[in-house]
Amino acid sequence: MQQTMTFLNNKSGCMLSVICIICMVMMLFLVNLTDRMYIPYEKIKDNLFKLHPDVLTESSLKYQSLVNEIYAERVLHLRETCRVNTDEFLGDSKDNDVKHSIHVEQNHNLVYCQIQKVGSTFLRKLLSKVFMSSNIRKSKRGFIRLTQHKDIGFAELHSVIQKSDKFMFVREPFSRVLSGYVDKLFCTNTLYWKITGKYIVSQMRDDASSASLRCGHDVTFPEFVKYIIQSENLSTHKDRHFTPMYEHCRPCQIPYDFIGKLESFKEDVLFLINVWNNAYGTNITFNDFDAETSESRVLGQATRIFGMRKQLERCMSFYNASVRSWRDLQIRGVLPIQEPYPFSPEFTRDHMTRMDFFEAAKQAIASVSDIRAVKAQRNEAFIEAFSLIPMEDLYQLQNILKPDCDLFNYDCKPPKIFARNKNNDKRLKYFDLL
Repeated sequence: MQQTMTFLNNKSGCMLSVICIICMVMMLFLVNLTDRMYIPYEKIKDNLFKLHPDVLTESSLKYQSLVNEIYAERVLHLRETCRVNTDEFLGDSKDNDVKHSIHVEQNHNLVYCQIQKVGSTFLRKLLSKVFMSSNIRKSKRGFIRLTQHKDIGFAELHSVIQKSDKFMFVREPFSRVLSGYVDKLFCTNTLYWKITGKYIVSQMRDDASSASLRCGHDVTFPEFVKYIIQSENLSTHKDRHFTPMYEHCRPCQIPYDFIGKLESFKEDVLFLINVWNNAYGTNITFNDFDAETSESRVLGQATRIFGMRKQLERCMSFYNASVRSWRDLQIRGVLPIQEPYPFSPEFTRDHMTRMDFFEAAKQAIASVSDIRAVKAQRNEAFIEAFSLIPMEDLYQLQNILKPDCDLFNYDCKPPKIFARNKNNDKRLKYFDLL
């Protein structure tokens, strides 16, 4: 003991101790910095949930432990997949593309990576509510993209990301492809018709009419899938609404703490809302989550067709555009497929208002007696759409989507679209409007 004290009092011993401490600090820094470190369950469980042990509406500790384990398992699966396959998931996205996806809120230490066609519009609105209504002192700007953070240097950015709760939402990759098609090309969307639609028709259709080449308003789902394959393989005419999810967020380089899924969107969003309500003093609630989100989508469709009416009528009638918007809501499991578009061509053209469309859709929703049957329409439309894709193209699409399947634990060969029955009825129920 006396020899040890003598050594520590020695000048050279002190210098050695300081060097050892510096080395230990550097090692800890490098460990925290590594992208592919396997983080144990306890570490993840104590991250996002540590400050809020009773945020769940059900007080059962067993239930809370189960829910935490579900969320932890998603993160653990992602990080272990990244660790085992060190170079497979780097992606081709540019740094600025990733910065465009990442939203930072420094007042609340939150980082959200936005992926189009995964509830991103809803989540951005929700985060705005959190920022506006919280009791946290707001000394910095609200949720903004990294591309707008001109004043953040690398060191500060690293610090912000390290101390923030980082989250993202993903969805089944094949359903995201279909959602992109329905929202941007099948449904009324003159912005996408003009650019992507015209390009697809010119590249994928041999006998395109002059109207189709001029408008791009009638792209089929098989043509869209061929476009996805071409754009990904050749890196040409790519669009972030259709590119694989891992390209948006670099999940093997940024250690996300929470991964929500569209398949459990309601449960995951309500869980986060409970966490934020407890952490930030907010009081965000939904009287009926399903009804409110459905009405929001209906209103969005009504607003879109009226906002784009002048442009779309150069390519198709306002009646046909309205019918497509109605069908979009049926494909998404909002309106029953048995409920036909309720207005005549003449009334639609001369008298229908945005609120007429909205109220008619609300009545159709209110008349539903079997909600599960209406929601099942999403699966029916999914199977119908992919039944139109040649197997050769389906396997090429599978190869493009495989990184997302591996990282986020989805089946990349779902039997309902790969195990085809040769006697399948080819009559279209959902995509018969083109």
